[in-house]
Amino acid sequence: MIATIEEKRGGRCRINMDGSVLRDFIQNNWMIDLPTNNGLFTWNNKRAEPMQVASRLDRFLISDNAVHIGGEFIASILPYLGSDHWPIVLNWNRPGKSTKRPFRFEAFWLTHPEFHEFIRTTWQNLNSSEGTKMAQFQKKLKYLKEEIKRWNKFTFGNIFKSKEHLTQEMNEI
Repeated sequence: MIATIEEKRGGRCRINMDGSVLRDFIQNNWMIDLPTNNGLFTWNNKRAEPMQVASRLDRFLISDNAVHIGGEFIASILPYLGSDHWPIVLNWNRPGKSTKRPFRFEAFWLTHPEFHEFIRTTWQNLNSSEGTKMAQFQKKLKYLKEEIKRWNKFTFGNIFKSKEHLTQEMNEI
């Protein structure tokens, strides 16, 4: 739902009651409607001009108290992936606190022809008999995680830098 007429291009350009309700909600709850740093519209009807309609339907609302916590909040629109909505992401750069990125399983690993065999042999290579069965299981999972991280770095390199590079190229295109 759009809050102001500036959040819509094309089609009938008028604000309905829902826009007023949204604006009142934001104001009455002391919220901040974060603007995106790389555009305004997050939806379009996928039609060519002059029939195209675009709107800002997706947004991040944060409490005004969040500003007092510190850091920088950056809302961005991600590249179009086939839907009529562009995904949005919120990054919070907290001052003075660098945290390690948590381990995430990447689905594309499953497409690599050697991945399944790598997992099987890695799991079998650690034969821990110390502690309870649960402690042994946890130790094997931790070992597997570290080995997957090494395998990923060796096999695919830094996918985040590659993704950033490709995103820049797509934006230029």
